[in-house]
Amino acid sequence: MEDRGQPIPPETDLGDISIAVIGDVHLHWNQFDVDYFNASDYDLVLFVGDIASYLHRSALPIARAMSNLRVPALMIPGNHDAIHVGQLIAEALERPNVSARISRGQSRRRQQIDRALGQVELAGYSRHVLQIGGLRFSIVAARPHSMGGDRVAFRRHLRERFDVDSIADSTRRLIELVEQCDAEPIIFLAHNGPTGLGNRREDPWGCDFRADVGDFGDPDLEAAIAHARSSGRRVLAVVAGHMHHDLKGGGQRTWQARDDQGTLYLNAAKVPRIYQDAGSTWHHHVELRVSRLSAECFERRVAR
Repeated sequence: MEDRGQPIPPETDLGDISIAVIGDVHLHWNQFDVDYFNASDYDLVLFVGDIASYLHRSALPIARAMSNLRVPALMIPGNHDAIHVGQLIAEALERPNVSARISRGQSRRRQQIDRALGQVELAGYSRHVLQIGGLRFSIVAARPHSMGGDRVAFRRHLRERFDVDSIADSTRRLIELVEQCDAEPIIFLAHNGPTGLGNRREDPWGCDFRADVGDFGDPDLEAAIAHARSSGRRVLAVVAGHMHHDLKGGGQRTWQARDDQGTLYLNAAKVPRIYQDAGSTWHHHVELRVSRLSAECFERRVAR
């Protein structure tokens, strides 16, 4: 049984490219998901990160289960992936120097996840060109391990692996990736979404845990999107998660939006993505449909 939500109307009729977007997993992935997606008509699966909980080792069996997918798949690491709880606390308290001192081993932990994922490709500061049917497009994977807001988290790891030590460095890196794209349309894959979509707690990446923060998006991602447009490239969609649909203090987040340029913004972070309702166990994901000119999305939940 499958329950289908309503899409935002697209600009034009779409082709038949269908992408499954999996929100923050947080250990909620099992054999039912593998069997469902392997039997589906999806052309691609995108994971927006946070497959772990608070312990790195919790991610490895989930990654191994994800490796059984036969559908092409990409995953960008979230702020829970390849880290330990001390790092996460230091970053949440905005103590980057403490995080740097205790972060040794993050590259090794990332490699462990990469190996466990098998053919599921681990993305981040990377460009992936896909040809599906008659449509060629680029997926630009943004900054991995994003915590949200106007600063770079886990700087030691990003500096050592990607030469990124600031938002300015990250912006430069993302613009370089955009410049590698030719005339094909672009989909951005990120853990956290961009700034610019509102500063209310219920906005797609608005902060719901501190009243004085407002817009908790990533400014480097917004800058990369703006650069893509200013250089004549078409941005079909921006796919991310991180900011959960259920708001702290009550209420629901707006999880999709479209700007005046026609770009679709999708926050897939329904947590937990496997849940009980009306006597059934439901597995949540979002379907993203794209053509050369437009994109639309549908909320999906499948009962087992």
